[in-house]
Amino acid sequence: MGNTYDLDPAKTRGVGGALKILVLTSTFPRHDNDTEPKFVDNLCRRLARKADVHVVAPHDAGLATEEPLTENIRISRFRYAPDRWEKLAYNGGILPNLRQNPIRLLLVPFFLLSQLLTVVRLLRHHDFDVVHAHWIIPQGIVIRMASALLRRPPPFVLTSHGGDLFALRGKQLGSLKAWVLGGAGAVTVVSSEMARKAHALGVPDGQLQVIPMGVDSQGTFTAPPADTIRQGLIFVGRLVDKKGVEYLLRAMPAVLDKYPAQTLTIVGDGPMRDTLESLTRELGISDSVKFTGALVNIDIPPLVQHSAVAIIPSVVADTGDQEGAPVSIMETLASACPTIVSDYPGARDIIEHGVNGLLVNQRSPDQIAERIIELLADAELRASIGAAGRRTILENFDWQIISDRFYQVFEAVADHR
Repeated sequence: MGNTYDLDPAKTRGVGGALKILVLTSTFPRHDNDTEPKFVDNLCRRLARKADVHVVAPHDAGLATEEPLTENIRISRFRYAPDRWEKLAYNGGILPNLRQNPIRLLLVPFFLLSQLLTVVRLLRHHDFDVVHAHWIIPQGIVIRMASALLRRPPPFVLTSHGGDLFALRGKQLGSLKAWVLGGAGAVTVVSSEMARKAHALGVPDGQLQVIPMGVDSQGTFTAPPADTIRQGLIFVGRLVDKKGVEYLLRAMPAVLDKYPAQTLTIVGDGPMRDTLESLTRELGISDSVKFTGALVNIDIPPLVQHSAVAIIPSVVADTGDQEGAPVSIMETLASACPTIVSDYPGARDIIEHGVNGLLVNQRSPDQIAERIIELLADAELRASIGAAGRRTILENFDWQIISDRFYQVFEAVADHR
């Protein structure tokens, strides 16, 4: 492992001057009305309140390669193919896009090389205090290689979000991940289970912290007025295997036997959408299930605030891929919406069963149906769990709390440059 940095915030240098942070990511909104996940963007916006932030993200058709400074954030977007062939990042993410069309593997070397050249150019011309790389692969590889090419590179912090740590298995990939992690000044992961996995790859306690992503619980995902009529069930997320939507759909016939007028709204898109829509027809529940497709981020909070129950039935996929600490759980809790979540390691970092949410066994339509019926039948239980869920977010997962923790890590690492 590289140098060991003491991450005790009491021993950091303080905020005498703004840190200059270079952020590497493969997921970043392309415009205000994008449907792409916003968690990297949200973190950058909070950090930019007291730091200079420069983001390196993939280019996409119609975008500029350099975006003007806004809110103390600059964005450089690297081209890795002609516009019509830039199909790796966005619209689901790199791994799902590769599974959907394996020929896109041919784009991976160009993606890595283009990002590497962009990062090296920026590091040579700007004096960054620290680099923040999201995902071990590919951004971790890029900053590890860039550091080897530079005479005096800044230290980097590596954040793993789940799929990069869990899904990419095999001896060679394990060695590659250990090599990337070995060069980091600090490593953050979003769940305690991921911390155990990172330890197994050689990351020592002194360089590892569990810091999940956050949620805007003050302005975006808030509790609705007390007199709001909340009705219907909701799921929000990508329609991929690990989200477990199949098991929620298979639970619906039992729910509809008890509550025939009940409805389920599926918010999101992905490669499994056709399969899931076909399943609703097989189960005879099409009239009670609505697939909205991917929605603009700003349109999602009102749907959650007006729903009676949210269900997030994630599973550990056959590939080993699993959620870290899903932002979707935090968003429903922040909205005081009673939430049912599959019992897997990342969920247990957030949900205390019967207090701020309900846990169910993975791949168990029967349990999902039982929990839904239990909540629909008990307004007081819904209110109690919803209120406790929001308190959990306010005390632990609000973006201000999360961004402050990241900033302390960046300061500690930058101090030892």
